[in-house]
Amino acid sequence: MRGKNMRRKNSHTGLQSIGDILGAALKRKGLASQVEENALLKLWPEAVGRQIAAKTQADCLKNGTLFVRTTSSIWVQQMHFVKEEILRKLNELAGKKKEIKDIRFTVGYKPVACQEITPDYHPGKQFLKERDKRMIASCTDTLRDTELGKILARVMTLEIARRREMEKKQVQKK
Repeated sequence: MRGKNMRRKNSHTGLQSIGDILGAALKRKGLASQVEENALLKLWPEAVGRQIAAKTQADCLKNGTLFVRTTSSIWVQQMHFVKEEILRKLNELAGKKKEIKDIRFTVGYKPVACQEITPDYHPGKQFLKERDKRMIASCTDTLRDTELGKILARVMTLEIARRREMEKKQVQKK
């Protein structure tokens, strides 16, 4: 017989942050290490600087070894001269994430032509209204994980822009 005052033992009274929820979901799916690896790969340009980053690309991290592709064998040779310094800088930037023990350089990176890169391009941004921008900011500003906040803002921007564009096309048909 069930009484009025029966409650679930594990009921949550507070809200969980989306970062905590996503982190737990990624761990359950076995993707947490890939997220950590991607975070380390993104540190490459900061660790080596703009000039070297333009000629190299961090490719993957396996068993503590970072594999980096370069534009030529000359760059492979040059990178060996600064390898220890880069290794130290990467581990310093990574903090408590996985330690990088070695770096292997290979030829095979083809950089995108400079004229093709447009860092200020945001697809669909012209369709956002001020209230949309405020709503996106209010949803992402409270996240502790800034990278997650940027990703969420990009997804929300693209979705709102897509919907606005569809609305615009429907109005034009009428």
